[in-house]
Amino acid sequence: MLASLQGETPTRVQVIGTWTVFFGAAALVLMSGPIDWKLLLVAFIAGDWAGGVVANAAESTRAWWRERTRARQIFHIVHVAEVPLVWWLTGGGWIFYVLLLVLVAKLAIFEMGGERAA
Repeated sequence: MLASLQGETPTRVQVIGTWTVFFGAAALVLMSGPIDWKLLLVAFIAGDWAGGVVANAAESTRAWWRERTRARQIFHIVHVAEVPLVWWLTGGGWIFYVLLLVLVAKLAIFEMGGERAA
């Protein structure tokens, strides 16, 4: 399971960077309003999406996902399915649009990692 997050051989910088961004994004969301179950869920998803930008940029993560076509499809389905959930949880406010940009960055970096280096 952890290999899907950061690959088989993550560097210390990758691990620290991914989790720092995860918790930083979650904390920023939690500071945006009164804490309830919806905001906690949005904070977790924000951490996943933001931390994923860092994790997916690392070769260790890219190498792990590169050969897993079925898992890549599931990755896409899950993340696209989260969009309407986040819309509903945030009421479609500004947090939704910021998080949508983060998700687009995460997916774009994920796709760039799917290609073998020449």
